Amino acid sequence: MVGITGIGSGININEIVTAMVNAERAPKANQLDNLEKTTVARISAMGSLTSALNNFKTAVDSLNKTSLFESRTASSSNTSALKVTASTTAPAGNYSVQVQQLATSSKVALQSVAGGNAATFSSGSLAISTGSTSFDVDITASNNTLAGMRDAINEAGKSSGVSATIITDDSGSRLVLSSTKSGASNDIQVAASVDGVTAGNNALTSQAFAIDPNDPDAFLPPSSSTGAGGVITKAQSAKLTIDGLQLERNTNRIEDALEGVTLDLTAAQSSTDLADGKTINLAVGVDKGGVKANLQKFVEAYNALISTTSQLTAVVPVDGGKPVTGPLLGDSSIRNVLSSLRNEMVNMTGEGGVRALADLGITSDSKTGQLKIDDTQLTKALDGNFDQLAGYLAGDNGLMGRLSKSVGSYVGDAGVLKQRTDALQATKVGVDEQRKVLAVRVESLQTRLYAQYNAMDSLVGRLKQTSESLANQLASLPGFVRKDK
Repeated sequence: MVGITGIGSGININEIVTAMVNAERAPKANQLDNLEKTTVARISAMGSLTSALNNFKTAVDSLNKTSLFESRTASSSNTSALKVTASTTAPAGNYSVQVQQLATSSKVALQSVAGGNAATFSSGSLAISTGSTSFDVDITASNNTLAGMRDAINEAGKSSGVSATIITDDSGSRLVLSSTKSGASNDIQVAASVDGVTAGNNALTSQAFAIDPNDPDAFLPPSSSTGAGGVITKAQSAKLTIDGLQLERNTNRIEDALEGVTLDLTAAQSSTDLADGKTINLAVGVDKGGVKANLQKFVEAYNALISTTSQLTAVVPVDGGKPVTGPLLGDSSIRNVLSSLRNEMVNMTGEGGVRALADLGITSDSKTGQLKIDDTQLTKALDGNFDQLAGYLAGDNGLMGRLSKSVGSYVGDAGVLKQRTDALQATKVGVDEQRKVLAVRVESLQTRLYAQYNAMDSLVGRLKQTSESLANQLASLPGFVRKDK
């Protein structure tokens, strides 16, 4: 409203101008509101369609991998003793395994001494070995304590997998050496030599430790009463049989016994089970379960796509009113993409027992258009024709390859739906721009109308004043008789 209007004429100019402005603005505003509502609904619908197609493409691409059909399953009937994994190169088969002995690494305790960590030794050198690996530790005045020797061994033995710690028992304190190198003949050996440079409370040669594999007494445990050193854990190799054939390895992970199969030994079987000839069944096979699971995801994703497109193109009758329609009713993109997918799925390709989805027990419902799976038939097809599935499903010429290409033309940065969405976004921006133009036009109209009506109001006011002035002058003339007297 522009100031106080209508004083001169007594007309409600504000109501007149407001009514005229609203009459001018309403049709275009309603048109823009409807266009915006429709555009926003279609943008949202395009997003739902794109999401459903992307989910479908993910399921399709999961089946469009030849590696899926090359995957192997591996199982053990006793996972507490034997775990197994298989690569794609592993041939299918069943094996009987006995785990007789696990591979272990060496752990020994050296001679104990009095004085705890501060006990000193004469200077010289310690030569420590595990099998064919060895290293030297120089003992000098700077490190000739028990703690100093421990630290020196840990530093020098890093690359050899040998470490040292100090344990204090009833006989005194001693070095305990551990190795990470498992396998027979990899026991820890310690040779000591004295250089006479620095004296200590204990002879460095007391820390020598030698194991004669042919001497049973060499593997006696350390003594807490006499302080003598001894073997805590003997280094030994893993022993097992596969189908009665004997194997011996230095580690509990065995990768060279069966082609493409890795055996992880976790525990030896009991002596009773071994004596009774009990074996662990090891089975290697193709991954039919993985393929079946991916086929089920494919069907679920396709059905979700059909449900989404049905909702977006639905026509819902309303009693006594106009039916409610989906935002993409009659949209050519939906018709085209569904037609393309259906054409590919009914196209028979390949040779042998798998040439169509129906051969896998996957058929279409004539009423809903959704897919359904006959689990019995699918299992039968996987068992009988598994070697034909990769040729039918995977690859550029396989069903999934063709479906992926078909869907790919609609989704993605260069897809049809992205272009459609961009166009709708541009329309929405155009609506905003048209609203700004309309607001300027309406404001200009309102200003003009107020100017015109205020001019009329001013003229009417002046005319009324002139009329009243003339009436007063006439009334003052001689002989003038007023009618109201």
